[in-house]
Amino acid sequence: MLLVWLLACPTPFTAKDTSGASDADTDTDADSDTGLTFEEDDARVRALTDLPEGDNPAFPPLLVRIEYVVDGDTFYCTPVGTSDSLKVRMIGMDTPEIAHEDPADCYGNEAWAYTDAQLTNRLAWLTYDEDPDDTYGRSLNYIIRGSDEDGFFNRNLVRRGYATPFTVEPNDAYATQIQADSDAAEAEGAGMWSACGM
Repeated sequence: MLLVWLLACPTPFTAKDTSGASDADTDTDADSDTGLTFEEDDARVRALTDLPEGDNPAFPPLLVRIEYVVDGDTFYCTPVGTSDSLKVRMIGMDTPEIAHEDPADCYGNEAWAYTDAQLTNRLAWLTYDEDPDDTYGRSLNYIIRGSDEDGFFNRNLVRRGYATPFTVEPNDAYATQIQADSDAAEAEGAGMWSACGM
């Protein structure tokens, strides 16, 4: 089963070498989406306040660097200042599956590619709702990279048509907003709503 998973993943997971490295990405190339250097983007994310989280969050927000995206809604990251690896499942939404033992679902590869392009090697805040992990041992989180709706990455995926709402109580603090994002994406035919004949 592990071999099948490794073969299905677009690139192999390798832990980032953090020995002797600072938390800031030393790459100074500008990001084509924001126009900021990676160092400037790190500083922008670190400075975020008033982070969206559940009404009774299980833990305080955690600043991480995303290391490897497994699929559209799951990734590995390293909390800043540690060498620990954490597997995260985004909550409140669900992306189509990528190819594992079966062919990919419609728009699964596109959701993976978008998440990978937006998050890999980036800093983000993980915020919590009431239940901090699932039965697979994954941390359940909201992913925050900015103060607007696009910066609330769980909602961003739904609003752009890469994901649909998926609420598992008690992690339902943003269910209403995520459903509204989905309704808007469907009305506009965004992403999977037009590509998959939904």
